[in-house]
Amino acid sequence: MKQYNSKHTAVLSTRGFYTILTVCCLIIAVSAYVLWTSASEPEQDKLQASTPIITPAEEPDLSEDTPVLSEDSAVSSGQDIAPDDPEAPDTAPSDTETTETVTAPEPTPTVTVNAPIYVRPASGAVITPFSGDELLFQPTFGDWRVHTGTDFAAEPGETVLALTDGTVQEVFEDGLYGTCVTLSHAADLTSTYRGLTDVRVVAGQAVTAGEALGAVAETIDAEEALGTHLHVEAARAGTPVDVLELLGESEIE
Repeated sequence: MKQYNSKHTAVLSTRGFYTILTVCCLIIAVSAYVLWTSASEPEQDKLQASTPIITPAEEPDLSEDTPVLSEDSAVSSGQDIAPDDPEAPDTAPSDTETTETVTAPEPTPTVTVNAPIYVRPASGAVITPFSGDELLFQPTFGDWRVHTGTDFAAEPGETVLALTDGTVQEVFEDGLYGTCVTLSHAADLTSTYRGLTDVRVVAGQAVTAGEALGAVAETIDAEEALGTHLHVEAARAGTPVDVLELLGESEIE
C-alpha cells in the first residue's frame, strides 16, 4: 500500500511540475505580448501626431472682392456679353450651320469701240450746203432742187482726201459730174467724191482717213456756175446724210 502510494505520488509530482512549468510559460508569453503591445501603441500615436493633416484649400469668397464687369468695360476689353433679353436671337454661328460661299460675278469685259475719224475732203469754205428736203436754187440750171451733197471751194489740182477709213467701192465716169470715186465705210456709210482728176486709187483698195484719192478738176459741168470746187456726198444705208454733221461742223464756213 505504501509502495502504490509512493508510485502515484511520484507520478503526480512529475505531472505537477510540468503543469506548473507550462502555466508559467503561458504567463510569460502573455506578459511578453502585453508588454510588446503596450510598447508599440505610443509609437503609432507618435506617428499619427507627427503626420500633418492636409485640409482642402478654402475657396475664395467672390461675393465681395471680385470686381463686377459692366457692359461698357466688357465691350472695351473685347469680352462677349450675354444678351439681357432671353428671347434675343443667338447670332453666334452654330457648329451645324454651313457658311455659304457667295461667288462674285465675273466682270463683263469692256469692249472699246474706237470712234471713226473724219477728215475734211477739201480745205476750202462750204459754198453750197446739204439741203436735205429743202429746195435750193441751182444757178447752173436756173431751177430749184434739193442738194444731196456739200460743195467745198477748191483750187484746180488740189488734193482730195478720204472722209474716213474705208474701201474703194467704185471709180466711175458721170456725164454731168466727171470722174467720181465712191468709198464704203463702216455702219453702212458710203461717201462719193465728184469732179476729180488724176485719180490715185482703184476699186477694192483700202484707204484711211485723210488718204489722197485724186485731185480737183477744173470744172464740173452740172455745177459750172459755182466755179472750181469739190462736190462730196454721203449716205447711210442709201439715205443721204450731211457731210458737215459727220465732220462735227454746224455752220457754213
